Amino acid sequence: MSNDPTVQQLRVFQAVAEELHFGRAARRLHTTQPPLTRHVQALERAIGVTLLERSSRRVDLTPAGAALYAETVVVLARLDRAVELARQRATGQVGRLVLGYVEPLAIDLLPRVLRAFRQLHADIDLRLHELHTQEQIDALHAGTIDCGLLRAPANADPALSFEQVWTDVLMAALPANHRLVRAGRAEIDLIELSDEPFVLYERALGQGLISATLSGCAAAGFTPMVAHQAQSTPMLLTLVAAGEGVALVSGEIARVPRPGVGFLQLRGRPARSDVLLGWRRGEISRTRDDLQHLVRTAPRTDDTHQSNDEHGNGIERASTLD
Repeated sequence: MSNDPTVQQLRVFQAVAEELHFGRAARRLHTTQPPLTRHVQALERAIGVTLLERSSRRVDLTPAGAALYAETVVVLARLDRAVELARQRATGQVGRLVLGYVEPLAIDLLPRVLRAFRQLHADIDLRLHELHTQEQIDALHAGTIDCGLLRAPANADPALSFEQVWTDVLMAALPANHRLVRAGRAEIDLIELSDEPFVLYERALGQGLISATLSGCAAAGFTPMVAHQAQSTPMLLTLVAAGEGVALVSGEIARVPRPGVGFLQLRGRPARSDVLLGWRRGEISRTRDDLQHLVRTAPRTDDTHQSNDEHGNGIERASTLD
């Protein structure tokens, strides 16, 4: 037992593994470099393997170190959660769930799910953070959120678990004076946009929707001509309204008016973007399980179809960040 790794050794190893630099890890842990070196060496002696390859210029994980790091993240996250829960129970505090989400879900899906969630957990301290997919993954690693509603594809991550819980059916966003909008069309085939310039999100912000757009166009038989990349949904729709191109956007975005932009449904096999629930691998949470079930079973609404009919085809709808 005396040779078992200590929690302090594991926390030091996690910091060094993530920074790949002893100096930066020391600053992160508010200490100096020599104690970190001693802790890592003691950890290597305790388990009998080399975890880090060190040179004068860099630090790299060995295969054994990479394997230990993946499990260390899980172990320490669960330990921190266990300590937090014990303190909550001892002081009579209510439970807490910190949820990240991509912004379009806040238009319709998330309010409906949270109303049902509150019926199950009226006293829970629920905290919401609007974050892009990559920001949510970073927050899960950092422990600042408990789970997140994010878009696929999310890169395989040994420290995280993902489950598909919802599908966002995309819609075409066209300038309000576009011929397909002026023709009064309620639906179009995606191939009808094959000769149009497209506006996409910048890859760092909208990887999920970029992938869904490219996959949808490929399934329709063409590769979109990219005219612009936008840093936000408002900018994307501004470019569409200005006649700079067309775009595929979240079906949730099409629920809110946006001047100068027409939204049309896609016939056949429309482009889709899967929404995943992500959490730290190995963590057990009944409240998260309840949220997961509610999102997965949430009925779809037909407000988007009705809005097109009420306002005229291609009616202005609005937007938020992806």
